[in-house]
Amino acid sequence: MGLANRFLPLALYTDDQQNGKGQRGNLWNGETDKNIAMTLAFPILSTQNIDLVLLNKALSVGVLRPLQNVIREKLFLKWPNDIVTESKKLGGLLMEITQVNQQKFLLLGVGINVNQLDWQNQPKAISLARIQGDAFDRDEVMDALLFTLDEIWKKMPNLMVDYANCLWKRGQIVNLSVSSPNHSDAMEPELMSGILQDVDQEGRIVILDADGKLLAFHHGLVRLQF
Repeated sequence: MGLANRFLPLALYTDDQQNGKGQRGNLWNGETDKNIAMTLAFPILSTQNIDLVLLNKALSVGVLRPLQNVIREKLFLKWPNDIVTESKKLGGLLMEITQVNQQKFLLLGVGINVNQLDWQNQPKAISLARIQGDAFDRDEVMDALLFTLDEIWKKMPNLMVDYANCLWKRGQIVNLSVSSPNHSDAMEPELMSGILQDVDQEGRIVILDADGKLLAFHHGLVRLQF
């Protein structure tokens, strides 16, 4: 990506993404020229003290905001990193840290369904065009995303309240599949339900169970059912 000796953010995008990387190793494929598939590389300066959980929340809000501005239907952030309507998935984010020579970068992968209308074997998928009933100018949507994300990276605002207000099913009963830390692939995850409270400072989902006990789970141990 040409990151060596680079100290400004860089965005790399494609019009035809195949075998894209998603959560839990899932693949992300889309129709050519229909969607947004990009990776943003943000240089982390040696003087910056990065809180990855707070940054994840801020950047997630930064992706949701410009999308919400162009459609009528309410959008949410589904933990850990999906952009959804009440019952459909519009897109997703993926964050990781990498290093090129002595420079560290935060890589933010962004995938948004824009103008695609049909998906094979993905009944939960939806796009901006399907929500709104009209095609969108993909470049305009991408420009709005880039501008908002760049502003957030420059100012590093605390958007915890905004994140909480956008959290999918917050205050409602949700279903979870919970795996034991030492589980094998042959073991079935435990199913449980509870009221989704928040995402804490460690990035864990916080659930109030039927006994009134607060439980917190890391992403690797639990899956929030859609």
